[in-house]
Amino acid sequence: MKKLLALLLAAAMILGLAACGNSGGGGGADNSGGGDSAAVETGADNGAGGEAASTATYPNANPDGSINLDTVALVDPEYDYSQNPSFRVCYIASASTQLYTKAADYAALLCDQMNMEWMGFSSAEGDNDLYMTMLQQQLDAGYDIYILDPDSTIFPTVVALMEQYPDVSWITQMAPARDGTEGEGIPVGGELMHPSIGFSNYEAGWRQMERLMEWINEEYPDADWSKVGCISMDYSLVPLLHERTLAAMDFWAENAPAEAQANIFDADCSAAGMTQQAAMDIVAPILTNNSTIEYWLIQGNVDDWAQGAATVIGNAGLEDTSCAVTFGGSNLEQQWDAGVQSCFRYALTSASAQYIGTCLGACYAEQMGWATMEELWPSWVKSSDHGGEGHTYATFLVPTFWEDYDTYKTFLEWTDLISGANYYDYDVEVSLDDYPIEAVVPDGYADT
Repeated sequence: MKKLLALLLAAAMILGLAACGNSGGGGGADNSGGGDSAAVETGADNGAGGEAASTATYPNANPDGSINLDTVALVDPEYDYSQNPSFRVCYIASASTQLYTKAADYAALLCDQMNMEWMGFSSAEGDNDLYMTMLQQQLDAGYDIYILDPDSTIFPTVVALMEQYPDVSWITQMAPARDGTEGEGIPVGGELMHPSIGFSNYEAGWRQMERLMEWINEEYPDADWSKVGCISMDYSLVPLLHERTLAAMDFWAENAPAEAQANIFDADCSAAGMTQQAAMDIVAPILTNNSTIEYWLIQGNVDDWAQGAATVIGNAGLEDTSCAVTFGGSNLEQQWDAGVQSCFRYALTSASAQYIGTCLGACYAEQMGWATMEELWPSWVKSSDHGGEGHTYATFLVPTFWEDYDTYKTFLEWTDLISGANYYDYDVEVSLDDYPIEAVVPDGYADT
């Protein structure tokens, strides 16, 4: 039934990710949390009115047929992409984990729908030198569109190379391209070097903390807060990841009772790595040195870290009175599929198809000459973070959702439905209305 719906309801795919204009407030963290949040709605007009699919000049056009720069980069299931040239697309990532390979599979499906030729996915497996070699090889092959996910530390090198190929279009998916500069008034990680599609790392950290606080207040309303501890999994050498820990520290200072203020710990894995074992090695001594704490709240930030921390807590016999969350969810989904439930309980996540579809649409719009990367999403350009003087790079936010054991199958089947994919075969019924697809610009977003 789900696959039939996928065919019949393709018109609502990934695709109306944003509506133009400002509306509503932030979804998720409230204003006290700082950071940004894309409000989400269902049933909103995606702006694709006025013309029949066979004659429309632009995807998601205004009612009078004119271009809408806030929506032209969003895949439009009613638009006839076959009337335009076909472009060749490749995707190069720094790793080949499920996070990247799933996005690549969605990209292949969407390329077919958008009359583009999918040239494949490749990974440098964490080797930055190899990444640059692979990128040069793909550029030499003469493709038109490049989805790039390098290690964030080599973005300046990547951008310098791409600037030598002005006729190609490229964009990043997992992290914004920043120049690494520092100074007063400069965003964390440096100035934008390209538009960003994704999320606010600070908000991702804040919302994880909100969920942890909700959990302990619901499950243990009478807990002795002098025995409640919090661990934030950190990678201080990467400013974008470190933002999530900064959010944790801010949240704890504002919301934890006085007797728990000293019970938050920065588990910095910079020297250990981004693996489950690294998390275990860093978290175990924290538990040993704070044996009076009976309730642990783990802001995992990365799946492997959350899973590693949860393992240590389980070994300490504190699983029932502890909770770990993450930003991502692929490991947690696999754990649940294996029938395992632990103190690793929640994931803040997004639909891979929404990310990759927007990336493809942006590059398609540029290849067609409809807009440059600096002209896309004008309503999403922030006054404090647009690439420095003279630039107008947008920060476009995709919706995020919470997964738990009771809801994850529905969410994953919904991601199949909106993309036409066939990853999952859970025995659950889904509809397009199960999760919101469209995001609107939060009030005051451009002034932040």
